[in-house]
Amino acid sequence: MVVSPFPSAPPAPDWPYLTLRAALHARDGVRDRHSLTLTDAQVWWGCSDRTAKRQLSRLHAAGRLAYTPGRGRGHTSRVAFTGALEEELAALTAHLAAAGAAAELARLSRLGFPRAWVLTDAVRGAFGLGVSPAGTDRLRTVVTRPLTSLDPLTVNSAAEAHLLTQVLDPLLLFDPQAGTLRPHLAHHWGTPDDGRTWVFHLRKGVSFHHGRTLDAQDVQFTLERVRRGAPWYLGGVTAVQAPTPFTAQVTLDQPDLFFPRRLAHEQALILPRDVPFDERRPVGTGAFRWHALEGGFRLEAFGAHFAGRPLIDEVEVFLVPELRGDAPPTLDVTGAAPTPITQGPVESWVPENSVHFLIWNAHRPAARSAALRAAVVELHDIRAFWQEAGRTERLLPATSFLPRRSLGRPPRGHSLARAQALLQEAAYAGPPLRVWVLDLPGARQEAEWLAARAARLGLPVQVIPAPLDALPDAGDDVDLAFMGEIAGWDEHLSFWSALKQPELLFRRLLPAEVLRDVDALLDGYRTVPVGAAPEHAALEALMTRVEARLLGGHHLHLTHHRVKRRAVHPLIRDVHPDAYGRIDFKRLWLGDARA
Repeated sequence: MVVSPFPSAPPAPDWPYLTLRAALHARDGVRDRHSLTLTDAQVWWGCSDRTAKRQLSRLHAAGRLAYTPGRGRGHTSRVAFTGALEEELAALTAHLAAAGAAAELARLSRLGFPRAWVLTDAVRGAFGLGVSPAGTDRLRTVVTRPLTSLDPLTVNSAAEAHLLTQVLDPLLLFDPQAGTLRPHLAHHWGTPDDGRTWVFHLRKGVSFHHGRTLDAQDVQFTLERVRRGAPWYLGGVTAVQAPTPFTAQVTLDQPDLFFPRRLAHEQALILPRDVPFDERRPVGTGAFRWHALEGGFRLEAFGAHFAGRPLIDEVEVFLVPELRGDAPPTLDVTGAAPTPITQGPVESWVPENSVHFLIWNAHRPAARSAALRAAVVELHDIRAFWQEAGRTERLLPATSFLPRRSLGRPPRGHSLARAQALLQEAAYAGPPLRVWVLDLPGARQEAEWLAARAARLGLPVQVIPAPLDALPDAGDDVDLAFMGEIAGWDEHLSFWSALKQPELLFRRLLPAEVLRDVDALLDGYRTVPVGAAPEHAALEALMTRVEARLLGGHHLHLTHHRVKRRAVHPLIRDVHPDAYGRIDFKRLWLGDARA
């Protein structure tokens, strides 16, 4: 087996020194000398005036820099560094990479040095697959953006939902291949009255990570927590009871045959009733226990998991801002560069089970013009953008929320002539349309392309970049927003959830009358018999009707599905990433390169 060293005592970089160099380089660029006030040092180090003086004196005495204090209180001091920054970083990153010090490398990458100086090939090799000296099989990987909510009530990102399902378990599992539910924490379930009452029989002897055994009161606690914190998700529930220690019963105000599907989703992951929920350290019955790490977290295999211990021992995840721009089209868990033994990663192109779209803020005056909305749709021709921008990634134009449905339909046609006629009909004389977009190079390029195209036809558009963890709201000063949405394992439930969850854009920005119509259509989910032969066809028909209502008035314009190249290390056996590039860590194991 190919192994990487993971020493027990990695080197400790001088973090105050590195923090100061990073801040001064970001402010001044490459210089031999920098001006510095104690206030600057206090802010960058997050310390008191006295501590800042001590740190500067220490670094001066150690020969890391030459510090010349300013004369008098508040005067500017000078610092001069004795070594060239790029050379120092090259030596440091090589040393840390050779020691396998992933946590330190992740922390170093977050200081803001030029990416090429820190994220070298050697650094990338510290991540990936390996075996510790103690024989621990370990995957080290990275997340290249800040994590959002890790609370099941509010989780709205596929990556965070995936992490939660490694630590927490639901009552039931949805099998996307078969399109049916499977037992999990509940070994049997059913309804004695055609969908108004649901009874779940729990497995016995299921252990939580803190040692207690699961019982029906934990299910009752969890579902009551969902009713209070996310009432949209369990709407219609009138009572949750635990008539016996291993029987949970849910009563609805009307029959709902789709209800069990909702209990297989992230919002209904089961929590212990005796441990306050903490997003920094979630506790459940899942296959992995969560441990905090400097700059990330570790998932440790839970030997008492009722469905069997994971085959891998640990998964370490570090927060590394690898790209400030778009996430890379390659989803790579290979770690080190390919060797003649491994023959490189196995690659393939897959459409992500997601959709990008342009949505109007119905609460703004400009959105009231049907002709203006239609004109923007004609202007936004994703194929023209791809060609004019020289984009090399594969393109799948979207005609549906799901890529498999878009593949079966011809792309929508666009016409600048129609756009011009619609703009004349709209006679828009207001201020420039404000277009909200995430501050990512690819997303901004698309928004700026649309703004330039609109300007040529006389429609002023202003692009408003936003932080990566932001979402526009109804009261924001924006007319349109570029965004994307990702479906989960259960496509139809994800579609339902996306349109029902108040944290997501649809309920924030769409007109009230559109939402009323959509809600009425989605109510048809209740009458679809789960597991019956025509279930999938009935749900597909409902989705078609909902999409027609959403797209018909041009309040929403679907643009494209992202297509990613995924790379999987050949030592990873019998496990394949899903359409999001996620790997089920519970099934992950490392093979032998010689096999």
